[in-house]
Amino acid sequence: MDSTLFVAIAALLLLLPFLVAYRFKRPNRLPANFDPASLRLGPVRHEKLSDDQMERIKKLQETFREVDPMPLEKWIDDFKRDADPDREIRVYEGMAEAYTAYCSNRNLTPEAKKDAFCVVLMRSGVPDDEVLSQVKLQVLSLEDVKEILKLYKRPSAPITVTTTPSGR
Repeated sequence: MDSTLFVAIAALLLLLPFLVAYRFKRPNRLPANFDPASLRLGPVRHEKLSDDQMERIKKLQETFREVDPMPLEKWIDDFKRDADPDREIRVYEGMAEAYTAYCSNRNLTPEAKKDAFCVVLMRSGVPDDEVLSQVKLQVLSLEDVKEILKLYKRPSAPITVTTTPSGR
């Protein structure tokens, strides 16, 4: 074996645990004592969204309007504030796929639908095990949660939090 190739393979094997650890590191994790009331809206980063983005946001708002009655205009405004609206729309589309797959063939109460929404919202940002250990349910069981999690096919995409000095 060529000595350069041998050194490269050895270096890769030595670095592999660190690369794996870095890949699964959870960036921008909120501290345990984080106060959600301290969140503030970021600036509008995109004055205009594309027609495709607008259509996708409209479908998302229609999908979730039973559990999130926020008007379409607010949905649009929120996506305009995202650094990468397409990424966030894809996250919500993944949530919508799982939510719709779970709810479509069931006669669920509004509370059960809110639980399902809570599960997919949590799952969009954290792995299954964290959802199972932290989710607060009104009516669904943990077995229901596991079924919803099986329907969620996309990787978690943790939210990015930008901190600013107090008072700004």
